[in-house]
Amino acid sequence: MKVLIVGAGIIGSVFGWALTDGGHDVTHFVRKGKAAQFVNGMPVDMLENRKGKKNFIGKYSIKVTETLTTADGYELVIVPTKPYQVMDVLKQIVPLTGSADYLLLTQNWNGTAEIDAVLPQSRYIYGDAHAGGVFKDGLLIGVIMNDIVLGQVNGKQDAILKKFVALFEGIQMKVVLPENILHYIWVQYAINAGLWTGLVRVGDLQKLLGDKVNGPLSLLSVKECLDVTAKRGIDLKKYPDSQMYMNTGSKIGAMIAGMMVRMMFKFNPSVQRASAHGLGDPIEIKEAFDSLLRTGEELGVEMPVTKSFQQDMERFAANGTH
Repeated sequence: MKVLIVGAGIIGSVFGWALTDGGHDVTHFVRKGKAAQFVNGMPVDMLENRKGKKNFIGKYSIKVTETLTTADGYELVIVPTKPYQVMDVLKQIVPLTGSADYLLLTQNWNGTAEIDAVLPQSRYIYGDAHAGGVFKDGLLIGVIMNDIVLGQVNGKQDAILKKFVALFEGIQMKVVLPENILHYIWVQYAINAGLWTGLVRVGDLQKLLGDKVNGPLSLLSVKECLDVTAKRGIDLKKYPDSQMYMNTGSKIGAMIAGMMVRMMFKFNPSVQRASAHGLGDPIEIKEAFDSLLRTGEELGVEMPVTKSFQQDMERFAANGTH
């Protein structure tokens, strides 16, 4: 399969490496002037969770291009970008990729009307990567889980979805197909927005896990953000990731949720790697925070805990520090 990946960031590089290793013809579309840095490949330290795979330390022989034409013949395009970057990317590359189908590995909160105006729903699906990592001195310290979440926004399971399912199953990944991919993504978006509040205030994940004040406040913020998704009409019982946060209003519930989160982040090396870039993008973090507060206000959801982090978020967005 001839695959184009937008960028050579963390998620794009993790999946580019995995798909190349799986025998696919993968090219990364990078900004002008950036191709030269990949002449000798990309050093990789990859923690594997796929069946039958071993952890990989070596070089990813990454193939890159700074130009696109309709003659390139890409069959699939993977867009692992921040939510605020998606539209600019699509407007630039959709006219240059012919009839290629798209996988948007990004978050979403505002629906798909803008996207649909550029790319018809019949040509794209959404996904949740379940991968991550961090770059350190040019070395990608990454992780790839054994599953990926995919779905069409219209709830169908057409040929485009089956094409991407086959792609990822072919590299030994389990594909999870939620009933409603946008609802799934909105739940993940809300959880991230809530957890980011405490992380921004404290400045470090390990410190937050041990903080007896801001740790519980962050969990309460997650609950408030999830309350917003419930007000949108989402049945949170269908999304197990949300359940441990929903009882944080009680002392026992907060204690159990805090213990589960600490265990997940402290003792799981895969989760640690996946969350290593937690404060990497102030624009993304502030946008998620503002979006949840704005929607909460529109829907009449009280969010006092989340609002208490307003000054921290403003300061972080202004200068990138907590």
